[in-house]
Amino acid sequence: LSEDQGGATIFRDLLDKGGGQLKVSPKMGNALLFFPALANGSPDDRTLHKGELSKSQKVIAQCWVHESDYTPAVPSGNNHADSRESIETTEIKLGLRDM
Repeated sequence: LSEDQGGATIFRDLLDKGGGQLKVSPKMGNALLFFPALANGSPDDRTLHKGELSKSQKVIAQCWVHESDYTPAVPSGNNHADSRESIETTEIKLGLRDM
């Protein structure tokens, strides 16, 4: 995707060289690799991120590797189903979806 096509991964707590939120735009053949936990296994909140809407198709592959038993800890109300209406409304506003 070109930068004007959207689809970037934006990190809330990591800053770019200019002091803004770190934004990594997708580029064919590249991969974004980061570790969402510290060496002791506790979550690294700095890696909290979101996906920017894309005007084209963006393919994502995730691989989670755990050294020990893992119990997900997702904040209440933080799931895809809860955000679906907001995403669809934004897509319509941006002309990415018909009403």
